[in-house]
Amino acid sequence: MNEREATLRKMDAEKQRIDARIAEVEAESDIREAKEEVKELRGVKERREAFRRKLEDLRQRGTENFEQGKKELFRACEETSKSLDEAEKQAEVRRAAYERKQDAELRQMGAQFDGWEAAISRSRAEDALLTKQEMQFLRSSFKSTGDALRRLMTAKGGDWARLRKEYESSWNDLRENSRKIRADSPALSESPPSPS
Repeated sequence: MNEREATLRKMDAEKQRIDARIAEVEAESDIREAKEEVKELRGVKERREAFRRKLEDLRQRGTENFEQGKKELFRACEETSKSLDEAEKQAEVRRAAYERKQDAELRQMGAQFDGWEAAISRSRAEDALLTKQEMQFLRSSFKSTGDALRRLMTAKGGDWARLRKEYESSWNDLRENSRKIRADSPALSESPPSPS
């Protein structure tokens, strides 16, 4: 195997490694949704495409002007790798920020749920006025909302958005059902925390 063939093989392997790293970064669910990361990945993909074109150009050239083509190819490979390294660092920073935001939302939802639970405790006297069926209905709604919150606390990646919607839906059902049943009671907390 001559130097040209060895270089082409090495660069083919490098292209496959870059493709795999890009796919890994893309696979992160929170990355796919963030516009900044998408823009960043677009830049990485453009550099990868330039690298691929230079690799094909070197392959087509044959032996003419091989050294110059090899330098251009290595430069394009290095630029692509640096760009991808930066994209991965930024993705890690954003992922950590996303997780902190998720934790804050969970604490806020948990605090809201605890507050609602305290309000229920304070209104035990009113409960005596409710029918057995109304009490079972409220307890069932309360349990399903608590279960939804517990599932949300262990959610990762793509499940977070789905489970947050389930929690908010369950919360709204609980609030609405309670409002209907206790039409003459003071209003409880109006809405689940709205994540920003």
